[in-house]
Amino acid sequence: MKLTFALFICHLFFINAFAQNTITIKCDSIYKNKGITIKLVNFETKKEGYDGEKNSILIISQKVNNKSSTIIKDSIFSFVQKIEFQDYNNDGVKDILVQNISDVRSNWTYNLYLYNPKTNNFKRVNGFEEIKNPSYNSKYKIIESHVSSGTNWAAFYKIKNNKVYNYNIEIIDDGSSKAEKEYRKAIKKILEKK
Repeated sequence: MKLTFALFICHLFFINAFAQNTITIKCDSIYKNKGITIKLVNFETKKEGYDGEKNSILIISQKVNNKSSTIIKDSIFSFVQKIEFQDYNNDGVKDILVQNISDVRSNWTYNLYLYNPKTNNFKRVNGFEEIKNPSYNSKYKIIESHVSSGTNWAAFYKIKNNKVYNYNIEIIDDGSSKAEKEYRKAIKKILEKK
């Protein structure tokens, strides 16, 4: 009896431990009438995410007419298991960001999955997880990276064929009038390349 009770307690502990490491989000408010659900399952908590380490499985699935299908199943790293929704391709529909790593200065990186409403599919953007503190500038249709370090700096990117294109322009980002002038010069240079 004691052994059975002990096994039962261990089983409950295992189930609860596993459940605490799984995040499930029903996306009805974001992707209306699409039946899309995101599940992030963490299987390793001691890794830091460098050198291509993986600690999670991302599953994006869809349920239509009581039939479920998997749209994306991807092995990734996510340090804090945070999922965000923002439009990164200027189509007016939010895409999925899954937090990747946080460096010493709390500069976050993300895995990005662009949603295509016409095909009802997601595509991972290769190389996006290298961009620190990304934000989408819809006015110029570029991605900006503002990084905190010994000297704060900014860099600029765009998405081209589901890959990150680096403009190879970096500027000091210290809030000074000189930095503001450098920012305007960088934007002008980027617009000339388009």
